[in-house]
Amino acid sequence: MLEAIVSDVIGVLNATFLTGDWTALLVAVASVLIAAIMMQRGTQIGSMTLLALTLFVIGCFVRVFLMAPDPANATAAGNRIVAQMEASWLEFSTLQAGTILAYFIAFMLLILVMFGVKAMLSRG
Repeated sequence: MLEAIVSDVIGVLNATFLTGDWTALLVAVASVLIAAIMMQRGTQIGSMTLLALTLFVIGCFVRVFLMAPDPANATAAGNRIVAQMEASWLEFSTLQAGTILAYFIAFMLLILVMFGVKAMLSRG
């Protein structure tokens, strides 16, 4: 069980941070940095992880929307947003609980590292 969780976390870290997609990497790093900067105490790690994951999802949604081809007419933009929201919801609903847990653990570890660096720099 623990081996499967660790394997999922490593897979999420590889898929999120090591794919070579610079815009996705920028969105992920920015969401982790924002959460680490906002974190005041170590006990806030759960809520800050949820914040980072929410920022990551919003950033990925905006990234996909901006990188999609422009519609031929102005009314298609609203349809494009709705279609993308439906596709995003379907993709989220097909995620397994282990994958969601792996994302949570991966982002939590990165936030803890960034928070530790922030704490060391603020004391010195």
